[in-house]
Amino acid sequence: MRVLLATHLYPPRHTAGVEVFASATAAHVADAGHEVVVVTAEKDIARPDLSTREREHGGLRVIEVINNLFARSFEETWRRPVIDRVLAGILDDVRPDVVHVHHLLYLSAGLLDLCEARSIPVVMTIHDFWLGCARFGQLLHPDGARCVHVDPARCGTCLPSFKWRQTDLERRVARGISAVKSATGLDVSGAARRLAGGGSAGPSSAWTPPSAEEALRFEQGVARRLDDLVPTVRRCVDRVLLPARFMVPWFEELGLDGERLHVETTGVDWEGAARHPRVERAPGAPVRVLFLGSLVPHKAPHLLLEAWEQLPDPVRAGASLRILGPDQHQPGYVEGLRAAAEPLGVTVGGALGREEVRAEMARTDLLATPSQWTEIRPLVMLEAFAAGARVVATDLGGMAELVADGLPGSLFQEGDVGSLRSALEAELQTALEGAGSDTVERAPSPRFRPWSEVSQALIEHYDRAVRGDRAPIG
Repeated sequence: MRVLLATHLYPPRHTAGVEVFASATAAHVADAGHEVVVVTAEKDIARPDLSTREREHGGLRVIEVINNLFARSFEETWRRPVIDRVLAGILDDVRPDVVHVHHLLYLSAGLLDLCEARSIPVVMTIHDFWLGCARFGQLLHPDGARCVHVDPARCGTCLPSFKWRQTDLERRVARGISAVKSATGLDVSGAARRLAGGGSAGPSSAWTPPSAEEALRFEQGVARRLDDLVPTVRRCVDRVLLPARFMVPWFEELGLDGERLHVETTGVDWEGAARHPRVERAPGAPVRVLFLGSLVPHKAPHLLLEAWEQLPDPVRAGASLRILGPDQHQPGYVEGLRAAAEPLGVTVGGALGREEVRAEMARTDLLATPSQWTEIRPLVMLEAFAAGARVVATDLGGMAELVADGLPGSLFQEGDVGSLRSALEAELQTALEGAGSDTVERAPSPRFRPWSEVSQALIEHYDRAVRGDRAPIG
């Protein structure tokens, strides 16, 4: 079988949960004897917008569509005819038996129509709420509140503050950089980003509501988006896979056909964890606490620091905290995070490679996941479990579902510093009273499957999509 895997980003430059899931399963599907080709997007202002380039990753052919975010209209953030033409050429070149869509962000919903026109079955894994929420699918409003449902009127007050395209100045600069690269071979994009202060601004101090006119314009845009995306998925996608059970009613409410929704959980990297033997904590040694994730407000490392500061002195003295993760997205926020961490003796570091993540997990006793958005099924929590660490996590979505499924740890009330402090204190006290750190019994199970089993299930979904069989597996 020839499989075209479509996703918004792909390793090695991008290693968040969606990218790890896509690359891990793609490798196992290929190992099972199937041909896998990846199409993805990449921003590279040193190259012409909407050009393509090919590379190899993990032995797989990867086709990159250069998308420098030159969209002119809000509609072009989900459907761009110019990208559709590029994708049509890729489909005609690869001629897949099935297309597995992981994300359409930075690509185009037109890919689904192109597959329908060519009678190519589509399997889609939904990793977040982007289908309903245009703000990266996070269901977070800039006023600080979490959204439970999609309300176009509320979206209208949110999206004017969301940077969904490059400014005209950024567009002109990018085209100049591309021209220099084409003429001389010299890539000056890095220098341009440094002159611009890193290419990313810190969070604003306060959210300012947009004008009624602008809010209405985006409200109408969101209504058009929903009226386009949801029916397109209903019409063109044969099987929709959801990594967590709690997602099912949400997407049924959004308008997806329940008959096509199948819960197919993500896997655990048992093999990767086994390459890094657990580093035991000696009796009396500090309990090793870790935050691992992007250093951005919705991941809430600041909340963890606030709770850490409130711990009783003897408890905090018996533990150490490291905050690690990609730090390039919001420099202003990261600067404030480092300033708050320094007097507490907390380490704040940058991004880690995949093997570095596994090694870090092997010497962690407690993972803190204080996210303030509804995480689907955080791979970082599964990696901690495979390495023998416990977790403290927000009582939301897939975080709560993982703990309910037996992943060892504690939950705290969403956004509540006192609740997080209490959960941390209880976990740390228990660990300090014990002889060592390795108290987690970990092993593959139906709830915590290895990637190889997840990939075999995906192959079954592909087979059924090709046969037009909508029945669930198992």
